[in-house]
Amino acid sequence: MAYIIRRGAFYYLNLRLPKTHTHRCHTLRLSLDIRDRQSAIFLASSIAQKVHLHLAEHPLDGPSILRKHCAAWLRDTPPPPIKAEMNSQHRISEATPKATIEGPLLSTLAKLYLDEGTRSGTWRVVSAQEVERALKELFELMGDMDAASFSSEHARALKGRLSRCPQYFGLKPEFEGMTLRQVIDSGRAYKPISAVTVNNRLRKLTAFFGWCQTNGYLSTNPLTGVKVMTGSAKEARLSFDTDDLAKLLDLPTLRQEAKKHPWRFWIPLLGRTTGARLEELCQLYTDDITSVNGIHCIRIADQHEGQQLKNPGSRRVIPLAPSLLQLGFLDYVEKVSAVGAQMLFADLKAVRGKYGHAPSKWFGRYKLKLGISDSRKTFHSFRHTFIDEMRDCGVQDSLVKRMVGHEDSSTTFGIYGSRTPIAAMLKALEQLPPQQP
Repeated sequence: MAYIIRRGAFYYLNLRLPKTHTHRCHTLRLSLDIRDRQSAIFLASSIAQKVHLHLAEHPLDGPSILRKHCAAWLRDTPPPPIKAEMNSQHRISEATPKATIEGPLLSTLAKLYLDEGTRSGTWRVVSAQEVERALKELFELMGDMDAASFSSEHARALKGRLSRCPQYFGLKPEFEGMTLRQVIDSGRAYKPISAVTVNNRLRKLTAFFGWCQTNGYLSTNPLTGVKVMTGSAKEARLSFDTDDLAKLLDLPTLRQEAKKHPWRFWIPLLGRTTGARLEELCQLYTDDITSVNGIHCIRIADQHEGQQLKNPGSRRVIPLAPSLLQLGFLDYVEKVSAVGAQMLFADLKAVRGKYGHAPSKWFGRYKLKLGISDSRKTFHSFRHTFIDEMRDCGVQDSLVKRMVGHEDSSTTFGIYGSRTPIAAMLKALEQLPPQQP
């Protein structure tokens, strides 16, 4: 944000700079050496835009360097036009003593935002890619504009257009050669992205506009509170019933499915006995199968390349269920390690940073083939089933939360209970019904 003030007979430009770690001073003040207010507004607008463009290319430059550039720009800037011409070119409010200068373009700020987030290590590689994708969709759907011009009307339009975006836009051949906006405006029939995905995009863009506000480019965040209405997580997903589990985990059927892809056998069984999220299982490395106090365990973490977690509370260690050991899971791990593979399911390839893409698609087809057609029953239903069964067996909520990676909000267990109760977890897992080989 930039504005002019008058001190004595002359006008000065006050320009608020991004709050980076490279300098403490966040306001650049320059004498415009001009007595006429309209001329000062014209000159200040030109200098402010040049500063923003320069920072887009050189984000680490501090006030002292910028001041030298501004001195040169002031010398090189041509005289301002006559007042009538200025009034037609600039819409300047006369309501307050300070005149607000139009700020930088959203694309300029997006570049600064990405550079700062990447440079500071705020995001993991996958998170940075998701932020970049959300910003790309912002410009494809809304175009570029002065940041201060993005209004609540634009926010509502963005939400509506995001809600009409097709699933897997970049992967479907029928959309080849078309922009996202062209697909949305085409009137074609296609399956749109879910409300959850829309809200994920909006959260990332809300964070971007929040950064713009924090750094003084905007006075308010136009996306604050903007989201698509959704049902609760409980309504969105159902647990599997006993018949579902019998069909899905029938070992001969799973072995037939897994002839070419061993993960088709092990991932459903792991989901059933750990309650872990699909992506948490698909991104496992062989050394994530470990031992704690003599108990074979699985480690859910983000210490390896490509691994990511939903939140810090997702980082955990869980015992392997006895039924998995009886089925030879450790033999499978040893076999994968023996051929030099680092990832437990080495034939899974990341799609847009997610290893669960192919398993999610396969499981959707698999359950339909078995007659489970309720769209609310997905791989995530294993997680709901696991939680329900643990609670039905009388397992403490605090222990269940640790096993599935839910943050415990209670003071006693959330802060002071830092030791992982592996033995108690194993005792709870022993209550799950065994898998027959």
